[in-house]
Amino acid sequence: MRTRRSFPLTPAHLLSLLALAAAALPASASQGVPGDAYPIVTTQPGKLEGKRGGGIESFLGVPFAAPPIGALRWRAPQPVAPWQGLRKADEYGPDCMQWGLDEPPTPAYLRPTSEDCLTLNLWRPNGTKRTGKLPVMVWIYGGAFSMGSASWPVYEGANLAREGVIVVAVNYRLARFGWFAHPALSAEDKDGVLGNYGLMDQMAGLRWVQDNIAAFGGDPDNVTVFGESAGAFSVNALMASPKAGGLFARAISQSGGGQKGFGRRLDTYMPEAEQSGLDWTRSLGIADTDLAAMRALPAATVLGPKNPLVLGGIIIDGRIVPQPVDEAFMKGDIARIPYMVGANSWEDSLLKYIPGAEAAVMPAMGGSAQRLLAMYEKGGAVPRKEAMQHLWGDAFMTAPARYLARRSAATGQPTYLYRFSYVPVAARGKIPGARHSAEISLAMRNQVTGAQFEEGAADTPMAQDMSGYWLRFARTGNPNGKGALAWPRYDAKSDRLMEFADQGPAVRAQFRKEAFDMMDAAYLARAKLAEAAP
Repeated sequence: MRTRRSFPLTPAHLLSLLALAAAALPASASQGVPGDAYPIVTTQPGKLEGKRGGGIESFLGVPFAAPPIGALRWRAPQPVAPWQGLRKADEYGPDCMQWGLDEPPTPAYLRPTSEDCLTLNLWRPNGTKRTGKLPVMVWIYGGAFSMGSASWPVYEGANLAREGVIVVAVNYRLARFGWFAHPALSAEDKDGVLGNYGLMDQMAGLRWVQDNIAAFGGDPDNVTVFGESAGAFSVNALMASPKAGGLFARAISQSGGGQKGFGRRLDTYMPEAEQSGLDWTRSLGIADTDLAAMRALPAATVLGPKNPLVLGGIIIDGRIVPQPVDEAFMKGDIARIPYMVGANSWEDSLLKYIPGAEAAVMPAMGGSAQRLLAMYEKGGAVPRKEAMQHLWGDAFMTAPARYLARRSAATGQPTYLYRFSYVPVAARGKIPGARHSAEISLAMRNQVTGAQFEEGAADTPMAQDMSGYWLRFARTGNPNGKGALAWPRYDAKSDRLMEFADQGPAVRAQFRKEAFDMMDAAYLARAKLAEAAP
C-alpha cells in the first residue's frame, strides 16, 4: 500500500490536487474527474487510485479478502483490513500458488506467485462514456483448479469495458491451497464451511462486487458471472450453491464439462477428500491433529510435485456444495437465472495433457458403448483411437453442455446453448477444430497471438459477433439484438443451438441428438446407481 503525502500548492501539483479533490467526494460521486491523471474510487475498505488509458480505467491488484496465510491458510476468506489514504491499484497482484505447465501458454503468462493472492482486477469505461448503472461481468478463470490467473492477457477486460460494461476478474486459491479437506480441519470448525476454499474465494469476490461496484458506476443487481473450463465448472457449482444466492443475476458456462465420460469426477465427497488429506499429511510425518504443523508447511510442500494433472476440485461438503453439481441441475436445485452454456468442437485437444484418458469413456457409456463408438468411427473412415478421442471430448464437454441447458430450460429460465467450431484463419488446415479454451479470446475480444492462441486481426469479425452476443446477454439476459442472427432460446423439443463456425454464426437443430441422448441415458443410469450406493 502507498499513501500519498501532503505537499505545498504549486502549479506542478494541480493535477494531483484534482485527484485528491475527487477522492474527497462521496463514494457515489468518486468516479474520477474527466481529464485528471488518476481515477479514484472510494470502496468500503478505503480509497483506490487506478489508471487511465485507451478509453478505459483500470483498477488492478485490488484486495477483496485478507491474505490467506499463516493461521488463515485453509480457512474461509476473511475481510480486508481497512487502509488510510490512497492505495495504488495500477499493477496486477501475484498469481496464486501454482506450478503451471512447462509449455504454452503458461510460461509466457505466469507471474510471481504467492499465497497472498486474493486480489481482483477491474476495467470500466472512462468517465465520459459512463452513463447510468453499468452491467457487470465477473470472470472466473480455468486451469484444472490447479493453475491460472486473473492477470492473463487473454482475460483482460479492457476491450469489453470499451463497449459499456464493467469487467472484474477474480483470483482464487488453487491446487491444495484451494481445495483441501482434513479431519482436523473439520474438527476445528464443525459448523463451518470447509474444503472449497477456492470456491469461497470466488464467492468473496462476488460479494466484494455487491458491496463496492456501485462506487465504480456498476449495477449490483445486473452481475453476470462467466468462466471457462474449471472456471465454468465453478460457475455451475455457484449456480447450485445455496450460499451463492443473490450474488449474480446471470451465468455463462464455457466448456465446463460434466461427469459423462471423463473417468474421474470433477467433484468428490467430503469423506473421500478428508481421507486424501489425511493420507497426505501422514506421508509428511505430521500428527493427525497438528493443524499448526500443517499451516506451517512451506508453500512448495503444499503445492506438491510440479505439473500435477489435477490437485484440486469441488468438494461436496454439504453446505456450499450440498450435492454433485450435475445432480443439482438434474433436480432443478439451481439458481433461477438466465443461463448460457456451450463447448468447443475439439475438446479432445485436452487429451494432450491426460494421455490415455479416452479409454475411460467406453465403460462409462455402459450398454451403448459399442454403438456410440461405431457412430464416431463412421463406418471405418475414422481410426478407432481417434474416434474414441472424439467420443471422449463430446462425452466430457459437448453432451454435458446440452444436458445442463436442458435442465436449466426445464426450470423455465431463459437458456442459450452454443457450439464453438471456429478455427482461426491462421490455423486452418493445421488443427482439426476449435481447441479447448479457443473461444475465450474472441468472446472477450482479445485476439492474443502466440502461445496456444492463433487468433489475430483476420478473426475480428468473429470476435465482434461473439462478444456482441456475450455483451447483450450480460446487459439483458438475452443475447439477441438488432442486426444479429437470432439465437433461439433452448428447449429440449426443438433442440436448437447457435454454432459459431468458420462461415459465421448459424443456428443448428438436433446436433448429434442420437449420440447425445445415449450419453444422457448412460449418465442418468450411473447417477441412479450412485444415489442407491450406501
